[in-house]
Amino acid sequence: MCAPALPHPTPPDMTDTASVCRSLAEAFVDDPFYRAVTVESATDEARRQQVLTRYFELAIEEGSAIGEIQCAGTDGASVWITNEASNAEIARHGAARSRALATLLGAKGYANYSRICAAMAERVPANLAQAWYLSILGVRPAARGQRFAHAILESTLRRADRLGGTCFLETFNPLSIPFYERLGFEQKMSFFEEVTARPYWILARRVV
Repeated sequence: MCAPALPHPTPPDMTDTASVCRSLAEAFVDDPFYRAVTVESATDEARRQQVLTRYFELAIEEGSAIGEIQCAGTDGASVWITNEASNAEIARHGAARSRALATLLGAKGYANYSRICAAMAERVPANLAQAWYLSILGVRPAARGQRFAHAILESTLRRADRLGGTCFLETFNPLSIPFYERLGFEQKMSFFEEVTARPYWILARRVV
């Protein structure tokens, strides 16, 4: 039997963004970071899914303005913050997203979000300050195993290589590390995140 054809990655304005964000919410519902920032929905999983869906809509809005988005149909997406926008643009869009998240996540959730992000940002090595940042990569559970994640990273990684861009990411999932290593992410650093009380890893990929 032939393998299924990989979808051609598409920007979100060419597909159903709401469905993409629901897929990302499914993909990350058990991730320690996303559990921590949706703590105010801890007793209502349906509400947690709604909050996460809106969270990813805001991430895609920001990534579309100061980075790059790739989608695998409606099954998943990658959200990048590249080094191509000006510092002023990055600050403006980041501030707008933070204001929206403060309302969306509630006081406890936003406090967790702020503490986690600030601590993780401090641990990013100085040599990655201008690197392309893979903020989000997710595929809904029912669509995994079809190389969608590889497909939605490939074109951005090729473009980063052409432009001489180093790339990096952070993950709380140790099972994802071999996948990223196969894509050329070699520099690996391990840390402990206090709010979630979980380890996480920074992986970096130099130009290939």
